[in-house]
Amino acid sequence: MSDVANVVRNIERITIAKCSGNYDKINQHLTQKKIAWYEQNKNSLNVKGTDVRKAYEILLFRYMKINPKDIKVMHEDDNKIVWRSYNWCPVLEAAKRLGADTREVCSKGWEESNQKLIELINPRLKFSRNYLNLRPYGKYCEEQIELVE
Repeated sequence: MSDVANVVRNIERITIAKCSGNYDKINQHLTQKKIAWYEQNKNSLNVKGTDVRKAYEILLFRYMKINPKDIKVMHEDDNKIVWRSYNWCPVLEAAKRLGADTREVCSKGWEESNQKLIELINPRLKFSRNYLNLRPYGKYCEEQIELVE
């Protein structure tokens, strides 16, 4: 799918969700898509490292296909990885064109599916964003994956 088509699709999704006040359809669609992708590809992913590292690699570089040059890891240990994303993002572009708040759009429509994907690696993993550092309000999106008890 082209970048333009991806932005248009996200504009449509966000518009419907904002009009209805409900992001469930976005969450359900993206969760189903990510789970199906994982099930289809899990035997060929061959990612080494801790479960935190595996989830990070699988989500960002295998599923989202983000260029590693667009990501800066700020902290990493066996239980947590925190990174800053500078990549082009179709959700960000759609939200900007609509004048929608990415803090709402990303938390309500795009966070749950990321969580469901990494739970397939380890159910104790938690995905989260720092909504104080989220584009366009900041220069990057700060996100993390953490192993919780």
